[in-house]
Amino acid sequence: MIQQPPQYNFAITPPSCHIRKPNRIHCPCLPSVLIDFTAMTLCDLIPTRCIKNRSLPELVFFVQKITHQANINCRTLLVALIYLQRAKTLLHKRAIGSDDTIHRMFLGSLLIASKFLRDSTWTSNTLTHRTLYEICGGLFSLEEMHQMERAFLKLIRYECWVDDKDVHQFVQLHREDFSI
Repeated sequence: MIQQPPQYNFAITPPSCHIRKPNRIHCPCLPSVLIDFTAMTLCDLIPTRCIKNRSLPELVFFVQKITHQANINCRTLLVALIYLQRAKTLLHKRAIGSDDTIHRMFLGSLLIASKFLRDSTWTSNTLTHRTLYEICGGLFSLEEMHQMERAFLKLIRYECWVDDKDVHQFVQLHREDFSI
Protein backbone atom coordinates (compact mmCIF):
# COMPACT_ATOMS: atom_id res chain seq x y z
CA MET A 1 0.00 0.00 0.00
CA ILE A 2 1.42 3.35 -1.01
CA GLN A 3 1.16 6.04 1.63
CA GLN A 4 0.14 9.53 0.65
CA PRO A 5 2.53 12.24 1.81
CA PRO A 6 1.31 14.27 4.79
CA GLN A 7 -0.13 17.72 4.18
CA TYR A 8 1.93 20.51 5.70
CA ASN A 9 3.11 24.00 4.93
CA PHE A 10 6.59 22.91 3.88
CA ALA A 11 7.62 23.15 0.25
CA ILE A 12 10.37 20.80 -0.94
CA THR A 13 12.99 22.39 -3.11
CA PRO A 14 14.44 20.23 -5.86
CA PRO A 15 18.14 19.53 -5.40
CA SER A 16 19.29 21.99 -8.02
CA CYS A 17 22.45 23.76 -6.94
CA HIS A 18 22.14 26.71 -9.25
CA ILE A 19 19.55 28.52 -7.09
CA ARG A 20 21.22 31.32 -5.16
CA LYS A 21 19.92 33.62 -2.51
CA PRO A 22 21.07 37.23 -2.57
CA ASN A 23 24.06 37.97 -0.34
CA ARG A 24 24.59 34.28 0.46
CA ILE A 25 27.66 32.24 -0.31
CA HIS A 26 26.70 29.45 -2.70
CA CYS A 27 27.58 25.95 -1.46
CA PRO A 28 27.30 22.88 -3.64
CA CYS A 29 24.65 20.32 -2.75
CA LEU A 30 25.54 17.83 -0.06
CA PRO A 31 26.01 14.23 -1.17
CA SER A 32 22.78 12.26 -0.97
CA VAL A 33 24.52 9.60 1.09
CA LEU A 34 25.21 12.22 3.78
CA ILE A 35 21.58 13.40 3.70
CA ASP A 36 20.38 9.80 4.03
CA PHE A 37 22.86 9.07 6.82
CA THR A 38 21.68 12.16 8.70
CA ALA A 39 18.04 11.08 8.42
CA MET A 40 18.89 7.56 9.59
CA THR A 41 20.90 8.96 12.50
CA LEU A 42 17.92 11.11 13.49
CA CYS A 43 15.52 8.15 13.30
CA ASP A 44 17.81 6.17 15.59
CA LEU A 45 18.26 9.04 18.05
CA ILE A 46 15.29 8.61 20.37
CA PRO A 47 12.01 6.71 20.25
CA THR A 48 9.06 9.01 19.67
CA ARG A 49 5.33 8.91 20.14
CA CYS A 50 2.66 11.02 18.57
CA ILE A 51 1.58 13.66 21.08
CA LYS A 52 0.55 16.53 18.85
CA ASN A 53 -1.91 16.00 16.06
CA ARG A 54 -0.01 17.68 13.25
CA SER A 55 1.80 16.36 10.25
CA LEU A 56 5.55 16.74 10.05
CA PRO A 57 7.78 16.52 6.99
CA GLU A 58 9.53 13.23 6.33
CA LEU A 59 13.05 13.40 7.71
CA VAL A 60 14.94 12.87 4.46
CA PHE A 61 13.07 15.73 2.79
CA PHE A 62 13.35 17.89 5.91
CA VAL A 63 17.13 17.39 6.09
CA GLN A 64 17.50 17.98 2.36
CA LYS A 65 15.43 21.17 2.39
CA ILE A 66 17.09 22.66 5.46
CA THR A 67 20.65 21.87 4.38
CA HIS A 68 20.07 23.03 0.82
CA GLN A 69 18.24 26.27 1.52
CA ALA A 70 20.52 27.18 4.44
CA ASN A 71 23.63 26.42 2.36
CA ILE A 72 24.95 23.98 4.96
CA ASN A 73 28.35 22.59 3.99
CA CYS A 74 29.68 19.10 4.72
CA ARG A 75 31.80 20.20 7.67
CA THR A 76 28.87 21.91 9.40
CA LEU A 77 26.66 18.86 8.91
CA LEU A 78 29.41 16.54 10.18
CA VAL A 79 29.84 18.67 13.32
CA ALA A 80 26.04 18.62 13.82
CA LEU A 81 26.13 14.82 13.49
CA ILE A 82 28.89 14.66 16.12
CA TYR A 83 26.70 16.76 18.41
CA LEU A 84 23.77 14.41 17.78
CA GLN A 85 26.00 11.45 18.63
CA ARG A 86 26.98 13.17 21.89
CA ALA A 87 23.33 13.88 22.64
CA LYS A 88 22.36 10.26 22.09
CA THR A 89 24.94 9.05 24.60
CA LEU A 90 23.67 11.57 27.18
CA LEU A 91 19.96 10.81 26.78
CA HIS A 92 18.35 8.66 29.45
CA LYS A 93 17.98 5.09 28.20
CA ARG A 94 14.19 5.22 28.65
CA ALA A 95 13.75 8.69 27.15
CA ILE A 96 10.86 9.06 24.72
CA GLY A 97 10.34 12.15 22.61
CA SER A 98 7.29 13.69 21.04
CA ASP A 99 6.71 13.40 17.30
CA ASP A 100 8.74 16.55 16.54
CA THR A 101 11.68 15.89 18.90
CA ILE A 102 14.05 14.63 16.23
CA HIS A 103 13.23 17.57 13.94
CA ARG A 104 13.96 19.92 16.84
CA MET A 105 17.20 18.16 17.76
CA PHE A 106 18.38 18.36 14.16
CA LEU A 107 17.69 22.10 14.00
CA GLY A 108 19.33 22.69 17.37
CA SER A 109 22.45 20.75 16.39
CA LEU A 110 22.72 22.66 13.09
CA LEU A 111 22.42 26.03 14.81
CA ILE A 112 25.13 25.17 17.31
CA ALA A 113 27.43 23.62 14.69
CA SER A 114 27.09 26.68 12.48
CA LYS A 115 27.84 29.04 15.35
CA PHE A 116 30.75 26.94 16.59
CA LEU A 117 32.34 26.86 13.15
CA ARG A 118 31.77 30.59 12.73
CA ASP A 119 33.73 31.19 15.93
CA SER A 120 36.52 28.74 15.05
CA THR A 121 36.90 29.73 11.39
CA TRP A 122 36.63 32.98 9.47
CA THR A 123 33.28 32.81 7.76
CA SER A 124 30.29 35.09 7.44
CA ASN A 125 27.90 32.36 6.29
CA THR A 126 26.38 31.47 9.66
CA LEU A 127 22.96 29.98 10.19
CA THR A 128 20.61 32.10 12.29
CA HIS A 129 17.36 31.45 14.13
CA ARG A 130 15.57 33.76 11.70
CA THR A 131 16.94 31.93 8.66
CA LEU A 132 15.80 28.56 10.00
CA TYR A 133 12.43 29.98 10.95
CA GLU A 134 11.93 31.27 7.39
CA ILE A 135 13.10 28.00 5.81
CA CYS A 136 10.80 25.94 8.03
CA GLY A 137 7.84 28.04 6.85
CA GLY A 138 5.97 28.19 10.14
CA LEU A 139 6.65 24.65 11.28
CA PHE A 140 8.26 26.11 14.41
CA SER A 141 8.03 29.64 15.82
CA LEU A 142 11.03 31.93 16.17
CA GLU A 143 10.86 31.54 19.96
CA GLU A 144 10.87 27.76 19.53
CA MET A 145 14.05 28.09 17.44
CA HIS A 146 15.74 29.89 20.33
CA GLN A 147 14.44 27.29 22.77
CA MET A 148 15.73 24.41 20.59
CA GLU A 149 19.24 25.82 20.67
CA ARG A 150 19.20 26.35 24.45
CA ALA A 151 17.73 22.88 25.12
CA PHE A 152 20.24 21.17 22.84
CA LEU A 153 23.16 23.01 24.43
CA LYS A 154 21.94 21.89 27.84
CA LEU A 155 21.53 18.30 26.61
CA ILE A 156 25.12 18.10 25.34
CA ARG A 157 26.26 19.86 28.52
CA TYR A 158 27.66 22.77 26.51
CA GLU A 159 30.40 20.50 25.11
CA CYS A 160 30.66 22.18 21.73
CA TRP A 161 34.34 21.80 20.99
CA VAL A 162 34.98 19.69 17.87
CA ASP A 163 38.41 19.67 16.27
CA ASP A 164 39.75 18.17 13.03
CA LYS A 165 40.67 14.97 14.87
CA ASP A 166 37.05 14.52 16.05
CA VAL A 167 35.71 15.04 12.53
CA HIS A 168 38.29 12.64 11.07
CA GLN A 169 37.47 9.97 13.67
CA PHE A 170 33.74 10.37 13.01
CA VAL A 171 34.23 9.99 9.25
CA GLN A 172 36.49 6.95 9.76
CA LEU A 173 33.96 5.35 12.11
CA HIS A 174 31.19 5.78 9.52
CA ARG A 175 33.36 5.18 6.45
CA GLU A 176 31.14 2.36 5.16
CA ASP A 177 27.96 4.37 5.77
CA PHE A 178 29.40 7.20 3.67
CA SER A 179 30.50 4.76 0.95
CA ILE A 180 34.13 5.92 1.08
